[in-house]
Amino acid sequence: MTRPLRVTLIVAPLTLLAAASFVCGQALRHSVLPGHRLAHLDNRVSSLPEAGIGGTASDETLDPDDVAPEDTFKEVLRYVKGDYVDRVDDEKKLGFGAVKAMLASLDDPRTRFYDPTQRRQLIDQLNGRFSGIGATLTVVKQRKGTGPGAIEQRRLAVVAPIPGGPAAKAGLQAGDVITEIDGRWVIAYDPRLELDQLTEDADENDQRTQTAAKEAVDRLAKGTSLPRALELLNSSEGKSLSLTVERTGSAQPLKVTVGTGATSVEPVEYRALNDHAGYLRVTQFNDRATEQFTAALAASRVSSLVVDLRDNVGGPVTGRQTGALGSALALVGRLTGPGQAGVVLRRGNRMESLSTTVPAAGKYRLSVLVNGGTSNVAEMVAASLKERGGAQVVGSHTFGDSVYQKLVELREGAGMTVTTGRLLSARGVDFTGRGVSIDSQTAVGGPAYNDSAVQRAVGAG
Repeated sequence: MTRPLRVTLIVAPLTLLAAASFVCGQALRHSVLPGHRLAHLDNRVSSLPEAGIGGTASDETLDPDDVAPEDTFKEVLRYVKGDYVDRVDDEKKLGFGAVKAMLASLDDPRTRFYDPTQRRQLIDQLNGRFSGIGATLTVVKQRKGTGPGAIEQRRLAVVAPIPGGPAAKAGLQAGDVITEIDGRWVIAYDPRLELDQLTEDADENDQRTQTAAKEAVDRLAKGTSLPRALELLNSSEGKSLSLTVERTGSAQPLKVTVGTGATSVEPVEYRALNDHAGYLRVTQFNDRATEQFTAALAASRVSSLVVDLRDNVGGPVTGRQTGALGSALALVGRLTGPGQAGVVLRRGNRMESLSTTVPAAGKYRLSVLVNGGTSNVAEMVAASLKERGGAQVVGSHTFGDSVYQKLVELREGAGMTVTTGRLLSARGVDFTGRGVSIDSQTAVGGPAYNDSAVQRAVGAG
């Protein structure tokens, strides 16, 4: 291992290394603000019990505040290398696990560590190349039960299926919650927490209590952790997965069989609807999208434009001029001219302008199509086109995800994403949790130029 990597790995404390081995504690640390498609999900956050650390007491005790985290990590690493029952040859694996747990302790799913393979997969997705079921996935928070005994859950949800991918072909929708994969429960909480309510009215030696305890342990042992579930859904190729899905409006869970494979997405589609109206679909913001919508708008001569942002999930920021944010700002500029296109709310309520210097490609009567899969920077774009360009927003409530997330490249091909602020519209309107304000409410599906929502948007523009 190189010396720089050792320095990187030293930053994780003892408690986080222990937490990384717990079967479902920190594995459940994934959540985002749910949108209106997930209105039944609760926003409150709490942590599942941490794993304890056994050991013997020392005659000399130190004030924890006097011990640097890197010293604790070095001490633990020394004991593992010297005393662990099996030979430890891969210190990098230990370090990666510790760093993952350190970031997971922040209880922010957007701030996470990516090993080199995971980082390459993320970069591929940002550039329109998806593997697995072909869907953008996230983890939402939900309360199980009511009152003081309610249990906090983290549940795997679909933000949006990728157009033309296996998930879309199988009928998965934005807001679907995946509860089982091939019959294995996707661990959403520690079921042993439910024993607390049971033991209030029964002795711990009661047969009913003992049976419930065994069932809880078995359910954990046979379940699939959230990281493993995400790996299966994002990485598997050439196989079918049987999913159990909960969907708003469906009384019973649905059984869905989804194939897996590689899916490539063309980020932009442009069509002339008639002599004066055009249709511009932007499914993903990236550098290719910027090139394509710039060329399409330069060649068009329409005065009315439908901008379809349905199932555009946004993404982490790699720069102001490139990537998802650079592409989003460029689109706002092409449609409304230079100026403030958004705002980032930083720590301490500091407001930072997101401006574009891109000139307008023309003067348009605008309408914007959105749905529950419209998320993040795509929501900022929709809100800013409404505020700056007078666009009519048509469709259903958007996801309500305002996280301003930065993608950082680390040594040896690893990376991390970190939440550095909150996205607001050009006028500083916060859409967290509630989505973008809709002018014309209508049920809409995924992006398609010939559906009824587009005709309604043409009339609204």
